[in-house]
Amino acid sequence: MSRFKAIAKASILSAPIVLSFAFTADSSATQSDISMTSDTSSLMDILDTNNDIIVDPFEALDALLTVENEIGHAPSRKELNEFLTAQKKEALKEYRQFIAAFDRNRNEIIDKQELERIEDEQAAWFFEAMDANKDGAVTSDEAFKLDLTSAYFSSEEDIKKELKEVFNERDADNDGVINLQTEGGGDEEDRIWEYDLNGDNQVAREEARRAMRAINRPATFEIKGDTAHMEGVITAALPAAVLRLLFEHPEVTTIEMQIVPGSLDDEANLRAALYIRRQGLGTRLNANSSIASGGTDFFLAGVTRSVEKGAKIGVHSWGGPLTATEVPRDDPIHQGYLDYYEAVGIPEAFYWFTLESAPAEDMHMMTEEEIDRYKVRTEPAAP
Repeated sequence: MSRFKAIAKASILSAPIVLSFAFTADSSATQSDISMTSDTSSLMDILDTNNDIIVDPFEALDALLTVENEIGHAPSRKELNEFLTAQKKEALKEYRQFIAAFDRNRNEIIDKQELERIEDEQAAWFFEAMDANKDGAVTSDEAFKLDLTSAYFSSEEDIKKELKEVFNERDADNDGVINLQTEGGGDEEDRIWEYDLNGDNQVAREEARRAMRAINRPATFEIKGDTAHMEGVITAALPAAVLRLLFEHPEVTTIEMQIVPGSLDDEANLRAALYIRRQGLGTRLNANSSIASGGTDFFLAGVTRSVEKGAKIGVHSWGGPLTATEVPRDDPIHQGYLDYYEAVGIPEAFYWFTLESAPAEDMHMMTEEEIDRYKVRTEPAAP
């Protein structure tokens, strides 16, 4: 779970902004003007943020809103084509920059020897996922075509296997419960303690199974009355899912986050978060909720924010070729996050606190005092 924000927040790994095929009529456009892309399937891949081989209306709406926000008005076909081309070029440039950061011999390929020298855990995982043909080298083309969501999530079979291994190793008395105090797993490096959802210093098998599943599936919403219960990892598909929620369930006033361990696409995450902010929705954490990294950022978008005692809120720094603390505070790389926190009413000091709280590969769970100091909750906690 510790790698989420390191992946999402490193600027050179920013995912391409999702674009739109929804546009205003432009009778003056020529055939070349309205050519969306030389490969229609490529455009469809960009629009299909949940990878279900269907571009639904809410994916298109998210795309249109993204472009409109960027250029200040509803785009014509020509403007859409230009925007799409520019974004694809920028995305490819960023992936090439990522390659260059580890490309010691400057041949635009990360070869086997260079891969072996990579000490950063997140970067090493990225390169392994990018190596599509498994030849031990990574090109910028392979990096650009990476399907991060598919690469990251484990299958149900793998989850069962991991669950079995964890309990075979840790559950000494075979009672289906790992006692974090007597059977290990409570230290920072082990991190099995993150599966302790109810904070009782024990991890039951079903508790661990639920946590593992949440870590390995995209975030979804379950509607119960005026509340949308959210669980899973934030991906590029979240903005469309949030728009669907807002349009199809106007009765919803609150999003209660269950297990939301982070984000694989920070741009999409903040975009979705601002959708709920502008519609006036609140966010809530119950005593067994566990959020971290990008999940914490999404929670902060609530117009009202309720945090019951016992809820876990994780924060940490972001990483990459340079760690966040190595980047000067006046560097523009910080501004997007500072703008977001200002928009949702969180003090600037919170951002600098997250960078110092824990490195990208670790996680700091906020104390009650920190939750109140940085205005994470807007309503007093129940006694």
